[in-house]
Amino acid sequence: MCCTRVVPLISRQPMVHVAHRRESNGGRAARLTGRRVQRIFVIAFIVALSFYIVSIRSLLKSPSSLFPAKTSTVGFFATEKGSDSSSSIRVLDTHQSLQTNSDEGEEPIVIAHAISLIKCNKGSSVTGFLDAAAVLRHSIHKNSIHYKGPADNSSSTPPSRYSYQMYAIVHTTCEQNAKVLQQLGYEILVKDHPVKKEDIKGEWLRNHIEHENCCGSAEFIKLYAYHLEKHPIVVHWDMDVAILKPLDDLFDSMIFPSTHPRGKSARQRIERQHDSDPWPETIDAFLTRDITSAKPWEKVTAVQGGFLVARPDKAVFDQYIEFIKEGNYIGGRGDGTGWAGLGYGGFQGAMAYQGVVAYYYDQLRPNTAVELNVCRWNQVSADVIWRGPEKMDEHHMQCREYPRNTLPDGKPDYALNTPSNNQCEDCRNTPITAVKTAHYTACKKPWECKMAYPRNPRDKKQKYRLENLVNVTMCMDLVREWFALRREFEDALTVASGGAAKLSDRTGGFQDQYFLGYCKGDGKYTAIEPPPQDFDIKRVYGM
Repeated sequence: MCCTRVVPLISRQPMVHVAHRRESNGGRAARLTGRRVQRIFVIAFIVALSFYIVSIRSLLKSPSSLFPAKTSTVGFFATEKGSDSSSSIRVLDTHQSLQTNSDEGEEPIVIAHAISLIKCNKGSSVTGFLDAAAVLRHSIHKNSIHYKGPADNSSSTPPSRYSYQMYAIVHTTCEQNAKVLQQLGYEILVKDHPVKKEDIKGEWLRNHIEHENCCGSAEFIKLYAYHLEKHPIVVHWDMDVAILKPLDDLFDSMIFPSTHPRGKSARQRIERQHDSDPWPETIDAFLTRDITSAKPWEKVTAVQGGFLVARPDKAVFDQYIEFIKEGNYIGGRGDGTGWAGLGYGGFQGAMAYQGVVAYYYDQLRPNTAVELNVCRWNQVSADVIWRGPEKMDEHHMQCREYPRNTLPDGKPDYALNTPSNNQCEDCRNTPITAVKTAHYTACKKPWECKMAYPRNPRDKKQKYRLENLVNVTMCMDLVREWFALRREFEDALTVASGGAAKLSDRTGGFQDQYFLGYCKGDGKYTAIEPPPQDFDIKRVYGM
């Protein structure tokens, strides 16, 4: 406005002496009317000038109003950018107030989302997992503040307020695959075992750890997620996961105090495994339990390792490493076994990640973690009802979780611990509209191109259990969700690359109602066509 010149509406003229002192009534009236008009113009000018000054002050306080954010769009993806064309993403300093995104207009808090690439095989299994990494990132983007696509009219879920940053914790033996993950927008952290078996003092654990689960002690690289301290929250995922709804309620309840409106309302909406449990004053983690592998008479249940929401803290990482190296682990399953002999032994992953996380939050940091409803969060869509074969008659059709109700003599009330008494929900039949995140374990990996029919076990005693393990229709509906996300990602990638990234073949013909044309037969998966090596994924997501 430096070049604008204000011209007075009224110019004072020199006094003119009038020859005739006497004026008619009409002349006098005309002069009075003219003065009134002048006064009205003066008042209007003053009001307009005042409004102009107020507007300038407002603009100076909010420069973004002078320079509106530009929006770059690829398909239905868009991200807001400032005048310097850099993404408007801010990582919250954990030493600052944790309420920085409570008001409109604030830059979003950035949540860390991490995966771990631990064991790499040759061939299609690696290809499938790399496709999984692309679909996982796409599903996270769709449920972040950056997604600008059409609203889901079938859902009342509000859009997310949170940004995200992807990380891949890559074992040194998988470093050759890091470049592909980096091209998908993952920040790479190459790590070796934080604990090697020769570092473990306890003889039993030292001699057996490398036979645990898929990866032995190498699985402990997942714990490096606690190192991401520049973020207020980290979510560690297995790669065979799809996010179907925003996770804002989890983040709000960790970032905002229970007395804050956002913290309070978030807690009211979160579906927990046991709604009667008291809330921690401060929530340090959200997790789910591996109930589909539990036994009704065992008090301890593993953490399901595909999903953990936690506060990054290197001190927590150090506590894990300290007790793992100590190796106070007793072999066997049930009471008196496992970590510190407290029953954390014998189940799948007990010596590795699923056991150490359960032991840590149950025993070393009790009342700081919240157990989520397994049918909604990290939904594996598998049976949570005991069907043997062990102790078949005694516990048949009871919930797999240890009873929470007791008899007058203090013993567990097994008779009450049944689905018919509302002690557990049958996750096989939970509608997809209620599911927040899906984990493809019992329902098989989507890229395996297999229907979720039960396998024929060598141990025929397991046949009845496996026949009831999943609801095939429900499983395949979840698989279709994964392929729909994959199709969206490919479409956006092709548009953003100007056609340089080719669409993969979609004419597979095998169970197309679920696999959407990406499977040519049982086990015959068509992988995502990779983009050119110099392609920047920011052209798809803007970040």
